Amino acid sequence: MKRALQFSLICLCIILLTGCWDSRQLRDITIAKSAGLDLLEDGKYQSTISSPVPKRYEAQERSQVVQGIGHTVREARMALDNKVAERIDTSKLRVLILGKSLAEDSVYNPLDIMYRDPRSSLGAKIAIFDGQAADLIETKLQDKPRTSEFVADLLTTAEHNSLVEYLNVQLICPIMFDPGQDMVLPYMSMDINNNPYLNGNALFNGEKMTGSISPEDSVLLFLLKGEKGGSTYLTEKVSEKHEEEEEFITVLLKESTRNLKVDVNQATNEISATVDLTLQVEAIEYPPDELHEREKVVQLNDRLSRALTAEAEQLFTTLQEANCDALGIGRHTIAFHNSFWRNNDWLKVYPEMTITPNVTVEILAHGIIN
Repeated sequence: MKRALQFSLICLCIILLTGCWDSRQLRDITIAKSAGLDLLEDGKYQSTISSPVPKRYEAQERSQVVQGIGHTVREARMALDNKVAERIDTSKLRVLILGKSLAEDSVYNPLDIMYRDPRSSLGAKIAIFDGQAADLIETKLQDKPRTSEFVADLLTTAEHNSLVEYLNVQLICPIMFDPGQDMVLPYMSMDINNNPYLNGNALFNGEKMTGSISPEDSVLLFLLKGEKGGSTYLTEKVSEKHEEEEEFITVLLKESTRNLKVDVNQATNEISATVDLTLQVEAIEYPPDELHEREKVVQLNDRLSRALTAEAEQLFTTLQEANCDALGIGRHTIAFHNSFWRNNDWLKVYPEMTITPNVTVEILAHGIIN
């Protein structure tokens, strides 16, 4: 009995202490923290990765950047392995940057290998760069030794401020193939001093980039989508055209309510949509003051509402020109007007339909003065 028990314990230990069969030693791999993919003029793909260099090899922390070119993204990735001593590992990838030319051709094609490889970092943030992605990956920042960390932190802060949507490589996949919704991805550029910055958002129709919007329009877009970050600020001009001095007000969003309604006229077989957005805000900067007067607050509410409604109208014009259904109006149509959806081509209907925004602003507080 005692021997049988000992044998059972030995067998149990063997099973539990076998270790990780797929473990990889750090000395055998090169960890890629950021990667860029570009479509070259000859139709080939260029893959660029940035990997941190361990401090034991260098006196100062830095990153190494290598490039590979191939007819497919996989071939370009294999070309990278020929330029480093260890095998490249992308399981810890934090940021994936796609060049504009590649995004305008197809976003899914370069991502195909990531969706097929179980070791891929599907949680990596993804952004579009206005130019060659390699230029951003190769950028050397004075106060940031790793560009990957800077870009990742920049996008995280933008998510908190409602400038970009919380998306990653995994989350964009179902949106790309959703016939009733289109994705919006962060759009980055470089200033004259070669410092990267967020230039708004790239608009997509399916898997292809078709346009872009500014950071200011991006905030309004995500509010119209019913999405709100931790801190959302809006700065608007509230002076009328006939007034000599221009007045601006900056408000902090406290609460927002969005309602999307889609109507189909059975007689004319026409579809329209109405988006009602109610914003409750706090005035955090308004030098002209007078916010203690109820009449002034009512006037500002009206001016803010009209200004944001006009901006929303222009925003929808931009979205329809890019054929980007960012609000998922098509998804709403599939659910509540399925007969209309099945009998019409949404790619032709959406750019021509009428979308009416109604934005209502209410100032609830105005700081500790007045």
